[in-house]
Amino acid sequence: MQIIVLTLLAVVVVLIGSAIWLWRRQGWRQQKQLIVMLVVLAAALQLVNVTLMLNAQRG
Repeated sequence: MQIIVLTLLAVVVVLIGSAIWLWRRQGWRQQKQLIVMLVVLAAALQLVNVTLMLNAQRG
């Protein structure tokens, strides 16, 4: 279970890093939709990650 949590955390970091890189490289107006999609996907994965961590602590 710990490998899954760490992998999801790494994917979240990569997605946020990609969003920041796009924002700095091409600007907000050019890539607004893609940046928002990356951040929303990262937030959803982090929510799954937190849920997995809480379930692992219970059982």
